[in-house]
Amino acid sequence: MREISPFFIFINMPTAQSQFSRLPNKQLLFIAEKLVDENFPIGNPYDDDFEEAYSVLQSVSKYFNIVAAHEDVEFFAKLLEINDDLIADLFANNKEQMKNKELIEKLVIPVAKSYNLNYSVWGSCIYTDYKVQKFDSYDEEWVSGSAEQQRQDGNWSMWDGRDRRDTEYENFEESDYDFGDVYEVDEKPIQESLLSKLVLENTSDVINSLDRTTLIKLRNLINQKLSS
Repeated sequence: MREISPFFIFINMPTAQSQFSRLPNKQLLFIAEKLVDENFPIGNPYDDDFEEAYSVLQSVSKYFNIVAAHEDVEFFAKLLEINDDLIADLFANNKEQMKNKELIEKLVIPVAKSYNLNYSVWGSCIYTDYKVQKFDSYDEEWVSGSAEQQRQDGNWSMWDGRDRRDTEYENFEESDYDFGDVYEVDEKPIQESLLSKLVLENTSDVINSLDRTTLIKLRNLINQKLSS
């Protein structure tokens, strides 16, 4: 019998934001000033030396007892990019403008979004695929022979069987990879009920595994739900 997958309720979690996004605008501008002095990238940080930018941010973030992470580099690169003119105005006359609360409050805080990245990886490997297939036969000893004959006749492919356990891969050698399209993830919460998941993926397997008493109880529950 095929192993029945567990049921889950899926809920999209909010996209993680940089820890620095919680700081007041004035403190963000203080960090921004330090970063600009250290030639921190404005815009795409991957077009420059990312590790160098990361090191600079780690050094500056110590002022606030914060350990900078990967996404924090993106946060400040985008902060500097979308506030380029505003920051230039604020830094033009540092002592006076940096006290200008009206300008400071105009600072636009970047917001991270979730994106899917399509990509392909190819290479060579040794694999073992574990499958199961139902065959009708008049004798248990004849099943393997029947399967082989049907395979040779082109009436059955070994790929037609159902997976009974995860495929095992050995000696995998990656040849190359390729990045494809990028598109924003739909952040609308997705909720699948236990019954919906059962119907979509495991209906036949679940029903075949239940006894008569359980099936009757399940039918009563469905009837109650439909009549409510």
